[in-house]
This record gives sequence, C-alpha cells and structure tokens, in this order.
Amino acid sequence: MRAALISSELFALYILENTPQLSLNPGGAKPLFLVAAAISLTSDEVIPATVYGAVCGSLTDLESGSVGFFAVGLTLLCYFQSSLLHTSFKRNLPSLWLLSLGSAAVIFGADFLTRLIFGGVIWQRCLIRAALTYLCVLPLSAVNFRRNNDEE
Repeated sequence: MRAALISSELFALYILENTPQLSLNPGGAKPLFLVAAAISLTSDEVIPATVYGAVCGSLTDLESGSVGFFAVGLTLLCYFQSSLLHTSFKRNLPSLWLLSLGSAAVIFGADFLTRLIFGGVIWQRCLIRAALTYLCVLPLSAVNFRRNNDEE
C-alpha cells in the first residue's frame, strides 16, 4: 500500500515538474520536485530509500537531458543519508531536515560545478533552483516521514 502511495506521489510530482506554466518560475528557475521527494524519502529503510533515489534521479535525468548525473548522485546521496539517519542521528524530522540540507548542498553544488565546466551557467538561477528545491523538501518530508513501531 505504501509503495503505491509513493508511486502516485512521484508520478504527480513528475507531472507537476514537467508541465510548463503550472508552477511559478522565479528568476527563470524551477524547483526539482523529484530531487526533493528523493531526499525526503530517506527516512525509510536504506534499500527502499536508495531505490527511490535511483528512480527519482532517473526521471530527473530523463526530463533535464543530463546523462546519469542525478540518477547516480541521488542514489548515492539517498543511500548515505538514510544510513546516517538510521545509525548516527536520532530519526526525527529535524535530523532529516539537517541531513537534507547537506544532501541538497552536495547535489546542487556538483550540478553547478558540472554546468560551470561544460557550459555557461547562471549562478543566480542555480542558487534559486537549489533554494526552491530545498523548500519543497520540508513539507514533503513531513508528509513522507513514518515512525517505526519500535521507536518512541
């Protein structure tokens, strides 16, 4: 049941991200909803979180035309973030938000450097897109966060 709900959420976010003029684009930048969803789903166990990262990254690459950047990056980030959340941090929303901020900084920093090296980049647009995407992580993680039965 949970997998069907997450699949529906990802499908809706994919449609929302790829429909022109459906969402606001301040400064010509739009948030990457699937990246936000992948980062917010790391409160699940490590293997499902890694799979969500791979799926969301692949869909983001499909939309943006990049060849495997987000697929590989989000797979690795979701694996490490979920591992840290289940081993080193207390598993709650503030910890998830803190780790998500670091993950968003890593993926968008790498995206910025890749764009800087291989073509023209407008740093303001990259910064706005990173900020908008992280702001989408906050409500998505509140919706997707699920406590286990053995947690207090």
